[in-house]
Order: sequence, then structure tokens, then C-alpha cells
Amino acid sequence: MIGSMKHVLALGVALALATAAVACSDPVAPAPATPVAATISETFSGTLTIGGSNLHQFAVTQVGGLKVTLDNVTPSAAVLLSVGTPSTATGACAPLSGLTTVAGPSVQISGTATVTGNFCVSVADVGNLVESVTYTISVLHS
Repeated sequence: MIGSMKHVLALGVALALATAAVACSDPVAPAPATPVAATISETFSGTLTIGGSNLHQFAVTQVGGLKVTLDNVTPSAAVLLSVGTPSTATGACAPLSGLTTVAGPSVQISGTATVTGNFCVSVADVGNLVESVTYTISVLHS
């Protein structure tokens, strides 16, 4: 009788350990979303002052392509063009990618938005403006 109690107790401990192991195992991660082509086009324009910076927000609704083009700066000047996420704390665009560039027809920033949500594009003086400039930025996203 004592032998069978030991077996029942051993079986109970084994079942408890097995249950705990299953309950604590890592779940299987979901498959990543397949990026879609960028099909939403937005155009932003404004006036950039000496020492200034401007941001424009846009919403990415699907994981997918992201392309930013500085189409025009008048009068011509090199500016800092960045794409990032809007900071609720500072009101600024927290850059994820950026570069100093002049306007042109080619895409200056290209990549994949791996999450959905609010993004922003920022244009800023890099210290070379001698007067205010107007600009136009095109953003193609998903």
C-alpha cells in the first residue's frame, strides 16, 4: 500500500511538473506582416526660416514601403531632411533616418515601415540659410 502511494505521489508530481512546463513555455511568435507596396502619396509644403525646423505628420496604415523626396527648395539650399516618429513630449520629429540634401527628382530617403502608426517628415536648417526658403516634400507610403 505504501509502495502504491509512492507511485501515485510520484505520478502526481510528474503531472504537476509537466503542467508547469507547458504553462511556462514560450508561445510561438506570429509571422511578420508581409510588406505591401507604397501607394499613398502625400505632399507637404511650407516655409523654413533661418535656424528653424518644420515637421509634417502622416499615418502609415500597413507595413510597407516608405519613400521621401525633397521636390523643391526656393531659393535653392541644402537642408536636413528626416523621417521619424512624432514625440509627444517635445513636439519634435524624433528622426529614424535623415540626411542633408538639396531638392531633386530622386527619392532621398527610402525604406520599409515595419510598424503601423504615426510618422513624420522633418525639414530643418543645417546652419547655411541666409534667408527663409519655401519647400515641397513628397511622401509615398502604405
